[in-house]
Amino acid sequence: MRRTLRLAVVVLAMIGISGIVGCGKEEKAETEEFGATPVRVSEVVRGDISTVISLTGDIEPWRQVNIVPDLPGKVARIYVEEGDKVKQGQLLAKLDTRTAKLQLQQAEAGLAVAQANRHSASKDWERIQELHQKGTISPQQYEKVQLGYQAAKAQLQQAEATLDMARHQLEVSLMKAPFDGVITGKNINEGEYINPAMGGMGPGGSSVVTLMDLSQVKIKVNISEKEMKRVRIGQETRITVDAYPGKTFYGKVSNIHPAADPMSRTFKIDIAVPNEDMALKAGTYARVKLCVVVHKSVLLVLEKSMLERQGGFLLFVADGDVARMREVKPGLSSEGVVEIVEGVQEGEKVIIEGNYGLKDGAQIAW
Repeated sequence: MRRTLRLAVVVLAMIGISGIVGCGKEEKAETEEFGATPVRVSEVVRGDISTVISLTGDIEPWRQVNIVPDLPGKVARIYVEEGDKVKQGQLLAKLDTRTAKLQLQQAEAGLAVAQANRHSASKDWERIQELHQKGTISPQQYEKVQLGYQAAKAQLQQAEATLDMARHQLEVSLMKAPFDGVITGKNINEGEYINPAMGGMGPGGSSVVTLMDLSQVKIKVNISEKEMKRVRIGQETRITVDAYPGKTFYGKVSNIHPAADPMSRTFKIDIAVPNEDMALKAGTYARVKLCVVVHKSVLLVLEKSMLERQGGFLLFVADGDVARMREVKPGLSSEGVVEIVEGVQEGEKVIIEGNYGLKDGAQIAW
């Protein structure tokens, strides 16, 4: 009595490309027929296969900024906490603006005075020009009014600049988000003094908050000079992290740094990875598989069906109860799967177990 065996394998294509290489389940092959070799088979399927380079790197935010005011001052309010999601233009914090508001009021008053003086000087200038044309005033009187008019115009320009400066000081006292992101650090307390000129050094030299754009992240990896020639912008990658075992993230090469690191003699490349659910965290470790060669919709078999003889490759195809030997030309291989360029057809059953020592035309049971 012969029990029928069917075997199929599911092979997932590499980064960003899905391809089903086979499906089904295994059953133990047995035979009661004398002389027939028990074998197991797998179907030739069509799918995608790729060659990959395994790399490691650190996850970084796509954008990051430390929020500081343009001018020094006391922090009056901080409106956000760590972990808050914010929108571009949202108010994050502000300095004590009482002085800035008084300066603005003073500048507005100064502008009003300058406008009135300029208006008065303009009228005088118009009148003096008429009198000058009639010849009823002296040159000294004409010159005096002219200089007064020019001075009034300059004072008005100065007052307008002073008002613009006062408005600017008030505006930069309000710290707003330059892009959508997440608050990842709160670095100062309300009431503390901050001086942007100090940077991170000394008292008052910190930032107010840290903002990161994590809607997508970038992974920086180093690649050898030998492998560098195989890397291109847009190549697909597959990423795994310890925090999510069994889950795969997909990204693409976004930047290739042109100069090698003088110490390691490696090149740095950036990989952009969509991260809308914020699953990938900045500062964590990632494993990357970079697809450098991809063949789509090709014939695939399990690697264990392949035999090497006399410098060539062959496999056995199950033709009913008979094993037929085929010489084949393999292509790419990856994770136990081999591309077959020629020698088999889609849907044929190739022998994956019991093929060693098998001869062409031998009786088989599967």
